Amino acid sequence: MSEFGTDSLFSARDRAQEICSILMSNGYAPVNEFRDLLYDELLRNEVERRLDRIGMKLLHNIYSDHWGVALNANTASDDRLEWSNNLGLDRGAMALMLILWCKLILPKRLDQESKKDEPGHLGQTFKKEMDEKPVQRASISRDQITSEFGAVLGGVTNTSKYLSQLARTKIIKVHSGVIEEGPLLALVIDEQNLSDELRRDVMISVLNRQKTMMKDNVESSSDEAEDEDEEVEEDV
Repeated sequence: MSEFGTDSLFSARDRAQEICSILMSNGYAPVNEFRDLLYDELLRNEVERRLDRIGMKLLHNIYSDHWGVALNANTASDDRLEWSNNLGLDRGAMALMLILWCKLILPKRLDQESKKDEPGHLGQTFKKEMDEKPVQRASISRDQITSEFGAVLGGVTNTSKYLSQLARTKIIKVHSGVIEEGPLLALVIDEQNLSDELRRDVMISVLNRQKTMMKDNVESSSDEAEDEDEEVEEDV
């Protein structure tokens, strides 16, 4: 019996309808539940087409253990649907979500990306997608998050509220003071856009640093030149 109890529920329905129904009902589904989506391009296109007709899109990346759904670009641009687009999260919760993504997902992602150049990586990746694999889980203590970011998030009370919101929307799991990634944390962040923004910010930071160093060097050279002129005048 599968996690969502779908072994016989959809015997009279087509596969795409089954997948869309589960995703819309739960918001996510383990990759293992619908592994045919990984290699059946026609099925995946049909699922994406049906979701698009109701303003949704399929979420997945090669490193995620889950499929998910979210508003597509056209629907997300509708201001009337801002609440749904943000999963009902406050701005502080959205900020905390990004913090936790950097703490729980980014280190694992960097490790996975670093292995892309290793011999046989593509074959190994495909095999991992097709076979059972152990799930690598990172965690961080609730106290550490509160200590590091509580002040900027509005205090302990607000931080606890934001953690509750993220847990309720399946973005994280919180138990016994320990925070782990939930089914949706690896999916709700647009990693490509975030990566581009981080690279842009780093580039701007480097350019600003270089500009400041050049300015300091010019001012230093100017001061040295003035000192030399003063020494020449005194000698005369």
